[in-house]
Amino acid sequence: MAAVDPYSSCPCGSGEKFKWCCHKVEAVADRAHRLFETGQYAGAVDALDEGLSKEPGNAWLLTRKALYLTKTNRPEPAKAAVKLVLQKNPGHAGAQMLMTRLVLETEGPVAGVAQLQEALTAFPIEKRKDLAGLVRVVGAFLSEVGEYAATLKHLRLALALGQGDADQAASSMVRSIESNPLVSAWQKNPDELAPAPEAASAELKARFEQARQWASEGLWSSAASAFETLRSEPVVGPLADRNLGFCRLWLADDQAAASALRRYVAKLGNSAEAVDIEALCQQISPPGAEDEVEHVELTWPLRDRGRFIQLLEADRSVNSEGTVTNDPDDPESPELDSFALLDRPEIKQAGPALKMLDMPRIVGRILVGQQTATLESYDDGRLDRLTDRFTAIAGSSIAPAHPRTKVLDKIPKLQLALMWEWLMPEGLGAGDVRRVKREQGVHLIGDVWPSTPNPAFRGRTPLQAAKEGNAEVPLRASLLQFELAREAWRDGFDFGSLRKRLNVPYEPAIDPARVDIATVHLARLPLVPAEKLSDEKLALLYKRARQASIEDAIVNAAKALVKRPEALERLGIESITVYTDLAALAASQDRQEEAAEWITRGRQADTPPKKIRNAPAWDIFEVRLMARTAAPESWVPELAVVLERYRQDAPATQAIMVNLVEMGLLEMVQSPDRPGEIMLDSRPLQALMAEYGPRVTTASGRLGVSAGKPEIWTPGGGGGKQGGGLWTPGSGSSSAPPAQPGTGGKLIVPGR
Repeated sequence: MAAVDPYSSCPCGSGEKFKWCCHKVEAVADRAHRLFETGQYAGAVDALDEGLSKEPGNAWLLTRKALYLTKTNRPEPAKAAVKLVLQKNPGHAGAQMLMTRLVLETEGPVAGVAQLQEALTAFPIEKRKDLAGLVRVVGAFLSEVGEYAATLKHLRLALALGQGDADQAASSMVRSIESNPLVSAWQKNPDELAPAPEAASAELKARFEQARQWASEGLWSSAASAFETLRSEPVVGPLADRNLGFCRLWLADDQAAASALRRYVAKLGNSAEAVDIEALCQQISPPGAEDEVEHVELTWPLRDRGRFIQLLEADRSVNSEGTVTNDPDDPESPELDSFALLDRPEIKQAGPALKMLDMPRIVGRILVGQQTATLESYDDGRLDRLTDRFTAIAGSSIAPAHPRTKVLDKIPKLQLALMWEWLMPEGLGAGDVRRVKREQGVHLIGDVWPSTPNPAFRGRTPLQAAKEGNAEVPLRASLLQFELAREAWRDGFDFGSLRKRLNVPYEPAIDPARVDIATVHLARLPLVPAEKLSDEKLALLYKRARQASIEDAIVNAAKALVKRPEALERLGIESITVYTDLAALAASQDRQEEAAEWITRGRQADTPPKKIRNAPAWDIFEVRLMARTAAPESWVPELAVVLERYRQDAPATQAIMVNLVEMGLLEMVQSPDRPGEIMLDSRPLQALMAEYGPRVTTASGRLGVSAGKPEIWTPGGGGGKQGGGLWTPGSGSSSAPPAQPGTGGKLIVPGR
């Protein structure tokens, strides 16, 4: 290891100059590093311990020891070493970052959030920018466990603190979550902390605003502690509970967040805000032990494996599912024969009048290994019955022993009640599959959910809560979530009848003249009367709904916009965007004829100059819609026609290539010859073309021929000459220049 410049920053990460920090232990650190580099890991740690015996608490030796222990998979001793650094210097940047990463990796995101709060608190505000990348990493970990409200808050904090690449990465993650329709509107709504009420004293206002200031700096733990002390003050107590709840939410402490927010909801009456916060609480509240069901595995030793499988295959209420492995990620995991236990005999052939309730449900599974047989199911009352069925089927083929019991996991009772797994009969067409799935949704929400105990109603069923008349807010919150769900069953569901049955009113109307679109809760955007808005408000509704992927609001706003073509032009909204949104959302709900109608209307709505410009976008969009539901033999020839049509058009080609990347037909790969550059691999596209592409060539000889070659077309007509399906700079008439030093990664795109 080269000698450290005495006036450079100390490698321990303290931020001090090396000369005034750790220069005394340079020889020890150098010797330990050489040992570690040659694989003498224990010797490296021993060398550091020897140095620490002479220089106790030295930050460089301790952090290096932690790194070596981490790399040799000893995280707990590594954390102990870092703690010694932080005890002496809580503001040690390197140690705080290392400790947070260690906690994230070993204890999970929620513990990592708490450790990050310690790091942020230990740093003066002007130095917190150094933690921007770490904040972003914590946000990424939170995203992996579905803590989206906390994720977004961390990523936005990283944006506020950071610069350059950290900002770009955080911005990309924010856009990805905001635009994901599967992320609940209640969890990605940009909630802000409330200011102190006007009636509060100057002293209370000062304390309240100090807590809000800490929260604005990302010190949510400090802010939560301050709001906790303020909640006992009658004047500010309700809003302190509200703010406390959101601070806890951003810390991923869901149970504490829900408790505080529900205290606030209890003081709001039956307002829209109360309903929205209750809906959030219903989504984040962890189930109590009494609200969960165990997923159990019972295992018996086998006496006669062949006989047992014969007995299972002969039972009409058992369906063979083939072979599975205990651990798909472990290539050494043994294969097991899997059988589904049904609640009624299997239907071998679908009839035209098949109903959802006619189909058998899968209520458990039997896994048969070489020496053992296992029953898996839920302990919700069915397990004893299934155990009796299992032993009756097996007879003497299993040993008469008490089964070995193992709890695999736990699942909320309500989730289990709404989770039906069917065995679809053979011959059931795609249309019938969609029909019975809609029937299932209608049955579950209309019949099962109202009669199932629910923790949101203090363990009562919705029908019981409605009868007692003291649960309007949680009932409204539940129904609003169902009404905004993306499931296909919603289209044919009579929500009016269910609301009447539960005595639940509709959500209050939104005044189009007074509404502030920029501040409306995301979940309420579909309730805004789009057709009655001014042009400017309508445009904002459309843009905000699109940014957050609130699909019902997108449809409402887009349908209103297409009736105002002059407003589209004046407000700078491309008509093709509006019409493709309508077509795509109709297609996603299996309304193919409606999607085709929107495409036709959209093409007709283009002005003459735009017809030419937008033609490639419309053509590839139609192909993408076909690819969602049609077999490759239907849409791949259409794609080939589109590729041939725009082969000489560089701008069109670039747009089409972006779509092909999104479809997975072109893949971005690292250049083997130019580090930092990304190239396009067309082999997935070529494989499809070779199998399903057209067999008749055009006069140019390209269509149906070029698709089978190992190349990708480029603007100007030159195909790749490198082989293997990679388009590379210089391979055709539109070659891209080499990357300039220091510019980072680069995507090579034809025509650019």
